[in-house]
Amino acid sequence: MAIDPEVKDLLAITYSHLEKLKHPPLHELTPNHSRFFYKKWIRIFSHVPVEGVRVTQHTLSRAQADLSLRIYTPSGAGPFPILIYYHGGGWVLGDLDSSENICLLIASHSRSIVISVDYRLAPEHPYPQPVEDALDAVQWTFNHATQLGGDATRISVGGESAGANLAAVVAILARDAKGISLHSQLLITPVTNYNFDTPSYIENPSPNLTRERMMWFWNHYLEHPSHGFEPYASPLLISDASLLPPALIATAEFDPLRDEGRAYATLLADAGVPVTFHHFKGLVHSFIYMTAHSLAAKNAFHRILSSWSDMIHPGKPPNLYKESPA
Repeated sequence: MAIDPEVKDLLAITYSHLEKLKHPPLHELTPNHSRFFYKKWIRIFSHVPVEGVRVTQHTLSRAQADLSLRIYTPSGAGPFPILIYYHGGGWVLGDLDSSENICLLIASHSRSIVISVDYRLAPEHPYPQPVEDALDAVQWTFNHATQLGGDATRISVGGESAGANLAAVVAILARDAKGISLHSQLLITPVTNYNFDTPSYIENPSPNLTRERMMWFWNHYLEHPSHGFEPYASPLLISDASLLPPALIATAEFDPLRDEGRAYATLLADAGVPVTFHHFKGLVHSFIYMTAHSLAAKNAFHRILSSWSDMIHPGKPPNLYKESPA
């Protein structure tokens, strides 16, 4: 199957615009220059209007560095499920603003509180510092769930791409910690393995995430390549996946991360973890940002939101490895 025509047209327009800005390949840029162009890239995509969600800020004071949180609360009476969300961007790019529309849509459609985490970025703050920030946000949420209007028994983690990597790792850490019981995990096009030789890396023709770019991201995230083979960097390498929280995992056909996302779904399911797996044909990495331009991307994200709502609301338990036919 070919890339969805609307997505293909959008990518062509996007990269034509970036060429006018004299945008060199990402892997040839410094992190700061990449962040500048990433913000330009995000602005090119028009956002979907969302109403009925209250947005507040909170700063978590810590000895090593303050941690900013942006909290999205739907209208109506709680207590609501809570999703702690980690933005994408290869651990190097992105911030609270880049994921704002995604968080608004999740909060509105799934009737849940979404807490977006402004974790520290590499290479200034390499692995495992972003993981530490991600875990601190979970602990803070458990301590403050009630006053946020949330349900402490339905706290989940999630993210997209590198953010989904952090969510998967935090789910492992939470399982092994005392007093933290996560409800579920939402992993959209996740990074799960430090490996660039899977078929999806070799076959993927999409220009928006290439093998070279992922190598660039990993090189900035890791202080030493050997760290990439630790399970808290590559959750696919975990020796025991049992008793992890139920997972919703989504992959895209033309995404170099496709195979490791599917492999992680299989790993969890084989360990007895309830998994809902969606694979979307014709779509590329970061398709959740393209919903205003592509009907296929919009339908895919809505399917994710619908499945997620089923998982986090009472009376709708996830099936064991329920796979989307898409």
